[in-house]
Amino acid sequence: MTMTDRPLWRKALPDPPALRYTVHGGTNRWREWPRAWSGLLDTAGEDIVLGFEAEAARRCGMRHAVAFGAGRMALYAIAGALGLREGDEVVLPGFTCTVVPNAFAYRGVRAVYADIDPVTFNVDPARVEPLITPRTRAIYLQHTFGQACDVEALRAIARTRGLLTIEDAAHSFGATLAGRPHGSFGDAAFVSTDRTKVVNTHLGGFATTNDDALAARLRTARERAMPAGTARRIAFTFLAEFVLRQPAVLWIGRPALGALRRAGLAFQWSDELMDRLPEGYPYPCGMSAMQARVGLTQLAALDENLRHRRRLARWLEERIAWNTPSRLVGAFDEQAWLRYSFLVRDREEFVRRFGARIDLGIWFPTVLFGRETGTEAMGYTPGDCPVAEKVARHIVNLPTHPRIPLALYESLWRRHGEWLRSQLVRV
Repeated sequence: MTMTDRPLWRKALPDPPALRYTVHGGTNRWREWPRAWSGLLDTAGEDIVLGFEAEAARRCGMRHAVAFGAGRMALYAIAGALGLREGDEVVLPGFTCTVVPNAFAYRGVRAVYADIDPVTFNVDPARVEPLITPRTRAIYLQHTFGQACDVEALRAIARTRGLLTIEDAAHSFGATLAGRPHGSFGDAAFVSTDRTKVVNTHLGGFATTNDDALAARLRTARERAMPAGTARRIAFTFLAEFVLRQPAVLWIGRPALGALRRAGLAFQWSDELMDRLPEGYPYPCGMSAMQARVGLTQLAALDENLRHRRRLARWLEERIAWNTPSRLVGAFDEQAWLRYSFLVRDREEFVRRFGARIDLGIWFPTVLFGRETGTEAMGYTPGDCPVAEKVARHIVNLPTHPRIPLALYESLWRRHGEWLRSQLVRV
């Protein structure tokens, strides 16, 4: 039907906005709706949380998983359970989320930053060993954007120097390396189930280990339950975001969610810029029953979720060809591909072109993502990791979650593909 064919009443109305997509909540389905509603009515459900932990542990090939109210809380608990204390050092990639060094800073542990590979965006093992001192206790294995870091090289350094390894599978849950699941490569590991991650319980995460004594210490660390009021606010926020971030209504959903946040009705943890342990809520606390109920449905759909991500990543790779095979650790289709990331000269123009249809929320435009200034408080002095700083100025990411249809990228590529290929930057 053309404009002239429309009824008179319809001619008076503007065309609805084009479908617009977001990076948030792209794995959730309507069958999770009643499970989230239950969280508004009843916050009890310890058995549900135990069931989620058992399935999460199985997915990681580990004996134990311990669920927390946030992935960062799981990391904080791991640092304590491993015996890290004030004055110790841990080697991190100089390209991470600020909540990572925060979790160590809350225990007085000093972060030392190693530079990264400019193609995989993971830590460069050759940059790690020169940073090790007598105070170093652990090396951090971060799989950035869902691509495996060089696990064997980093673990070899740790074995030689008698160090612990802590695996960050926040971006890579469900991925494997030579058939072995991520979340099984460190003395302990953690996964985030935040609304932007591979699986989404709105907020949340879990720690994994095969060490029975370590698991017992992790459970002791999270013995404080999430407050019932917080659990209900998380359930309400999950329900609101699920509806308001649908592609057909995102144009009005974004301002509506902003209004809910300003009114104090939408919930999120607020410790990103703290350099000491939060005091306004139990830290760490356990995962709520509602989150665990949703999490179980997410785990049941994980294989389908990953197939979709890999299909989109493969399609993008065939056109953008960012990932040099010799530098990609493991097989292409073993990666989680949380986001397909690469570097462009003009990020502002990229956002203008691709942001017309996708609410991109570029990740890691600073070396400590979430912290624009004041990195010195987290032990990072500008210039420490020059490759990471260059990457941060040019990084862009495209979401791959199941709500993103391949047809969207086909349409965007027809309009902007040649321009995009001309923009690629190699550092």
